[in-house]
Amino acid sequence: MNWAFMSDYLSTMDVVLLSANLLLLLFSRPLLKWVFPAEDSKAHFNRRLSVFRIANIIAMVFVVSNAVMHPEGGTVVLTRTLGVPLAIYVGWLIFFILSRMIRRRWGYERKRGEETVFVETYNSRLLTLIVGVVISIMVLVAVIRILGYSSLLEAGGVLGVLGVMLALTQASWVPDLVSGLVILNSRLIAEGDIIQLGEDNSQVGMVFRTKVFFTEILHLANNHRILIQNTKLRNMTVHNLSRFASAKGLREALSINVSYAVTEEQVNRLFLQVIELSREDPDLPIENQYEVEIRATKGGDYAVQWTCFYYIKETRQVLKIRQLMLALLLKVAREQNISLQTPILYQMEPGSLSSSPLLPENVGE
Repeated sequence: MNWAFMSDYLSTMDVVLLSANLLLLLFSRPLLKWVFPAEDSKAHFNRRLSVFRIANIIAMVFVVSNAVMHPEGGTVVLTRTLGVPLAIYVGWLIFFILSRMIRRRWGYERKRGEETVFVETYNSRLLTLIVGVVISIMVLVAVIRILGYSSLLEAGGVLGVLGVMLALTQASWVPDLVSGLVILNSRLIAEGDIIQLGEDNSQVGMVFRTKVFFTEILHLANNHRILIQNTKLRNMTVHNLSRFASAKGLREALSINVSYAVTEEQVNRLFLQVIELSREDPDLPIENQYEVEIRATKGGDYAVQWTCFYYIKETRQVLKIRQLMLALLLKVAREQNISLQTPILYQMEPGSLSSSPLLPENVGE
């Protein structure tokens, strides 16, 4: 198609749209790499890239077909069909570009594993929400005008219906939105922190991202992702293992229950041997510059609990360190012939309940 033919069919706006979409198509990969977060998976990025390219191709096909089939100015239906998704698409792309710029300007750098990323702060999240609201209103007004609602009454009626819908559903999304802002503002937990949910030592994960309505956590034990509503997260007991109370690091405990016949010297020798072996193991990043503490922490009728306290700073490996330390403890205890079994109080046989020697009515007989 020569330039004269193009001038007969394509208007100035058609040429601008075709040129813009062609440039976006050619530079789609570097543009999306700059716009979207670097921590996205490769599969997720490829899906976004495919959607981006398909949208550009569809837009160019619509422009060319509309110009060729209707050179006098096109049909209203085809123009609206192209205009509505195009307005939404452009607004969505502008929002992500501005969000990235805001996060890099008002967010802060943080180490997440081996990479450095820009994470959200209260200011960046608030500005992102404001930008999102403004862009949404602009896109909404553009869509209303494209659909032919030119009068203020019609446009106001559509906006009023949407306002009523938001008011009726605010109880389901406003609390999580506010809780997300509170979490970011307090900085009690931040992206990259290692946290423990509740009192279960196995529920340990890394805060991956605090989003508008929920927080995404990488579970370190089972290697999966947990999505927790921001409101529920605020109501939970969260132990932040990455925020140390002192420069020594996270204070970990290795406990055993032994008989009262086991002496303090035997317990000290057991724990010191475990710590010595751990310092020789490259997979156990124990803070060797600090002395361990060995204490009797609980006494019972049949056993006493001894605990060895040590410090670590590689909190992302906390579960692995606990498991390896327990394995070392069991190995050294066997080598030193120290029993870690708890005594059996009594064994209840069928029909022997009344004759059990440990029941209260038989004590003293």
